Amino acid sequence: MELLDILDNNGKPTGEYLPKDEVHRNGYFHGTVHVWLYTKRGEVVLQLRAADKQNFPNRWDVSVAGHISHGETALQAAQRELEEELGIQAQPAQFQKIANFQIDYKHAADYWDREFSTIYACEIAATTEFTLQTAEVAAVTTIPLAQVQKELATIELAQKYVPFNEAYAKEVFAKLKRFF
Repeated sequence: MELLDILDNNGKPTGEYLPKDEVHRNGYFHGTVHVWLYTKRGEVVLQLRAADKQNFPNRWDVSVAGHISHGETALQAAQRELEEELGIQAQPAQFQKIANFQIDYKHAADYWDREFSTIYACEIAATTEFTLQTAEVAAVTTIPLAQVQKELATIELAQKYVPFNEAYAKEVFAKLKRFF
């Protein structure tokens, strides 16, 4: 059972922690991480969420995303999730914090994502091989960031992606472009 630290409305720990299911059911704020893998050629890695995921199955998403477990730092969670989901080990110095973002999205009456996300960028070689955690990830692709932006701007094509908040996409994509 995964335990998550409860955060207040400003993203500060309250000292309480609860099982992940209860956190989502009751809409408590909690911490998450997103890791955007990129190449110097202007590409990003996207993961295709597994078909049996509760939210947004079979849609393309950020390279790696996950919850910060009780007592864990955002950086530790980013390293753990990267290794779990894609089989990549990275050292702390390889992660570049690029943003913090608050997400408040109610999927259903009993499932609410109220998150403070720490967002990292991490450079990889274009030849990097992945070992997928098939319960979470069905596939990965390396795609030019410019193509992702173009597709997200088209209603029909955007349907193949997990919904990205417009402000999130604008800020994160602008910062990623600085690394190319």
